[in-house]
Amino acid sequence: MSATRIELDDLLALRRHAPAVDLSSRRRVLTDLAGPRLSGFRGRGMEFEEHRLYAPGDEVRSIDWRVTARTGKPHVRQYREERERPVILAVDLRPTMQFGTRGCFKSVLAARAAALCGWAAVANGDRVGGLCIAADRHSEVRPASGRRGLLALCHTLVAQQDTDGHPEALNKALQRLLRTTRSGSLVILLSDLRGLTGSAHDLLLRLGRRAELVLGFVHDPLERQLPAPGRYGLRGKGDDAIHTLDTGLPSHRHRWAQQFEVRQGAAQAAALACRAHWLDLPTEHDLLTSMTRGLGRRHLAA
Repeated sequence: MSATRIELDDLLALRRHAPAVDLSSRRRVLTDLAGPRLSGFRGRGMEFEEHRLYAPGDEVRSIDWRVTARTGKPHVRQYREERERPVILAVDLRPTMQFGTRGCFKSVLAARAAALCGWAAVANGDRVGGLCIAADRHSEVRPASGRRGLLALCHTLVAQQDTDGHPEALNKALQRLLRTTRSGSLVILLSDLRGLTGSAHDLLLRLGRRAELVLGFVHDPLERQLPAPGRYGLRGKGDDAIHTLDTGLPSHRHRWAQQFEVRQGAAQAAALACRAHWLDLPTEHDLLTSMTRGLGRRHLAA
């Protein structure tokens, strides 16, 4: 598997790990951050349809006691099964994601995480679509049943990984998601969440009211802490010049770590405010372990 390039074969190979990832549990807290508002994945689940009179054999827990008290006759809530929940995988491919010092590039990890979620959604019978966040003109894949939507997204990720972008692309992507996402969808955003401005927070709040939302925070060890004191040569993508990074000054090391903590804290606050599930994705950790720890592991039959 390539550490620096998104490769189609890598994304397709993740299908064998998808059964371990649980996107359907309805009794799990949607965030591990402290806060008063908690919920679980609704999944395809059941959608309320109507009230009807209680009949022998109905479960007692389905009785609606408010309607029963108002009418004087026992009524139960009747549901119908939801079909093919749309799952939208939004993957950040901006230049800040095309970087990594351990494990793989952040863009590669985000693409693999999207593929893993996509294969799990396909196994659930959900419709899969997505959005590649890169240039001003984002590449969108409409949700489709079976493997069609996911395969189209995988091909798009491979094709779009070298597209340039800028911080404002995140806001525009959130605006697009807000316009196109249907109520009841599951939206999984995989990004380093750079450029998460006040307007982006507002867009996340509105998106969180319409859909179930997962924020996958992708980060590299170098972003969290500078390496051992010394002088290091760095070269950016498409840049022939080598820049020197001096990590020996304590003030630089402290400011560097503090900047990451501020960015992470702002992203976690946004996740809590919009009731999103927080998914921590360090590039140096095993992806499947991070995913099953963050989303839950499906219990498979022996």
